[in-house]
Amino acid sequence: MKFSVLDTTNPHYNLAVEEYLFNTSDEEVFLLWQNSKTVVIGKNQNAFAEINKPVLDEKGIFLARRITGGGAVYHDEGNVNYSFITPVAKTEGIDFSYYATPIVNALKSLGVAVSLSGRNDLVTDSGKKVSGNAQHRIQNRVLHHGTLLFSSDLEVLSSVLNVDEEKLKSKAVKSTRSRVENISSLIDKKMDVDEFIAFLSSFIISTYHPEIISVEENPEILKIYERNKSIGWLYPEKPMLSNYQKTIKKRFDFGTVELQLSLKNDLIEKVSISGDFFGEKDVSYLENLLSGTSLTNLKSTLENVFVGDCVSGMTNDDFVSLFNL
Repeated sequence: MKFSVLDTTNPHYNLAVEEYLFNTSDEEVFLLWQNSKTVVIGKNQNAFAEINKPVLDEKGIFLARRITGGGAVYHDEGNVNYSFITPVAKTEGIDFSYYATPIVNALKSLGVAVSLSGRNDLVTDSGKKVSGNAQHRIQNRVLHHGTLLFSSDLEVLSSVLNVDEEKLKSKAVKSTRSRVENISSLIDKKMDVDEFIAFLSSFIISTYHPEIISVEENPEILKIYERNKSIGWLYPEKPMLSNYQKTIKKRFDFGTVELQLSLKNDLIEKVSISGDFFGEKDVSYLENLLSGTSLTNLKSTLENVFVGDCVSGMTNDDFVSLFNL
């Protein structure tokens, strides 16, 4: 295993380093990193639906988009991010428990008991979230990363995210603020965020005996960095977005799926698929496949397709049923 603590807090650059290592490393890699104030949205999310843009603009908060699915999260310098990259998958399909184990064990050694809850959250015994996780796979390679709320500004966190009310209902809470907690409030030992990073580093080194590396800037990282901060990446334009006639949105156990449809009689002219779901294949595959298909032929169009590859956990019947809502 290789190990590095990134020394920048630029979210677009840090995500570029992570993606570069995911694409190129032939060994396991563990990273620790921090971002300046940032909202990071999932690969499949509509930025305008997920963020309170006036607040971001007012407070000078970055917006970033990651290559993993899942929901929007808030980063600041009281939050610590970790990434676990493996060139060979350790488990079948999207699996959070295996890859989160080093963090669970590290927190346990601090006296903070956490467990995986729902799809991808680490929560305390009281049910408060201290970490959100996401995952991406290409062929057999895996990128697993997550947040660690150590001493984040939870009031800002709750003000910058537009959280779906159905998601809050599903977790039996009234607000984002009421379901999150800082790790610093749960440990007896007085510790600041730098000491927490030093503790995590020591834990990883003593447990896994990794090769400690520094990641040098290179043209490939800079290329990804330029994409990460581009308007086209952050706010991708969907063809005919302003002309979509129908929006369908439904929450499942595996996440929220939203369809925006442009229809001409029975014909799907264009479809946009977004949400906080995970998936191994890009949803653009489904969008392109369905363009020009009639609603009555949906099942036959999807006959040789497994929708769950793009929307993990979703069956073809689940997907087809959305078009009847």
